[in-house]
Formats: sequence, C-alpha cells, structure tokens
Amino acid sequence: MAHDSAHSTASPGDHLQAYGGIIIVVALSLIIGALFGSIAGGIASGFVPATDPLVDAIASAAQFVGFGVVGLGYLASRDDWDIVRLETPSKRDIVWIAGGLGALLVVYLGATALMNVLGIQSGESVLAQQGQENPVYFLYLTVVTILLVGPTEELVFRGIAYGELRRLWGPAPAVVLSSAVFASIHLWSFSGEGMFISLAMVFVLGSVLAVIYEKSGNLVVAAVAHGLFNAVQFLASYAQATGLF
Repeated sequence: MAHDSAHSTASPGDHLQAYGGIIIVVALSLIIGALFGSIAGGIASGFVPATDPLVDAIASAAQFVGFGVVGLGYLASRDDWDIVRLETPSKRDIVWIAGGLGALLVVYLGATALMNVLGIQSGESVLAQQGQENPVYFLYLTVVTILLVGPTEELVFRGIAYGELRRLWGPAPAVVLSSAVFASIHLWSFSGEGMFISLAMVFVLGSVLAVIYEKSGNLVVAAVAHGLFNAVQFLASYAQATGLF
C-alpha cells in the first residue's frame, strides 16, 4: 500500500526528487507517446487510406501505450511500486466506479449548464472537430479510451503525480497540484477564446478523479470511471453528429 500520510520531515532532496520525477514522467509520456503515435499512424496508413479515421484511432491508441510504458518504466526504475495503490476490484470498488462515474457526469453537466446560463463559451475540442468530419472516429475513440486512455492517464497523473505529491503534502494539496498538472497537458486539446475555460473544466474533473482515487484507495476505480466518462462523451458526440438525437 502507498504511504497514508505526508512526510512531515521531507527534506529539500525529497521535494526535488518528487518534482523532478513528475516533470520527467509527464514530459517523457508526451514525447514517447507522440513518437509511438507517429510510428503507429505511419504503419497504419500503409494498410488503409491516410484519411481513414482508423489511422488516427490507431495513432491515439499507440500514444497511450507510450504513456503506459513510461509510467511503468518510471516505477520500475525507482523500484517504487508502493506509491500506486492498486488492488483487484471488489464489490465495493464496483460501487465506487458507478458512484465515481455519476459524480463526473453530474459535475460536467452541472458546470456545462451553469456556463450556458452565464453565457460562457468553452473552447473548441480538437477531437470533436476531427469527429465531426467523420463520426465513426468517436466510436473508435470509445474503445481506445476505455482500454488505454483511462488506465494510462490515471497511472501517470493519479498513480504517480498524485502519489508523489501526496507523500510530500498530504491528500488535499496533492489533489489540487496533480489536477493542475493534468490540466496543463490538455493545453493543445482545445482552441478558441474559451480554451482556458475548458482547461478549468479539465482541472475540476481531474480533481474529482483524484478524490475518487483517494477515497476508494484503488487506482483501478479511477481508471475505469475515467474511461467510462470519456466513452459516454464520445458516444454522445457520435449520436449528435449522426443526428441520432
């Protein structure tokens, strides 16, 4: 199990190691993920037309395989597996997953409704723009997000980043700081004047995921809730783009 309290006597070296580790694992995740995605997309385009959304979906899947490789490599290199609280899901965890998914949806829909009332415009999603051109892309992403995005992003941002910060500062500050890191890597996921509004939404949702992880004590819960939440969004986007509702 991971440490249950912050190190009250953490030295400057402990802080440097933790912050440096977070920077390294996040930066490498982005770099290796982009490399894996580029290679996989190039290979896929040799078998199907480059304009086929399957190519982008394969590239996205490979990108998050890269995230997983970096996250696991980081833990292995430091032999610090205890930082991640990971257990076989129990009946209690299933309840947590359902509750966590519900909490994410309530927060997202509530915030969206409030923004509409206040006339606040969110940023334009790059993925949404790609999917509008060919809605089947949303269906591909539904599979990718459940199998890869949820698990690997949770490994990097809640398992490692949150875990490192929790050791130093305790749960509450770790929720805020790790969610800020999580939001920052989505900077290129949005465009337009409302981009920072969308990033604030990602920060809030990341905070909810961190709380889910903290309260459930199992990264699997956060990973599954994350993947299912994204999947609901993609399925809704597909239905809207194809006129199903």
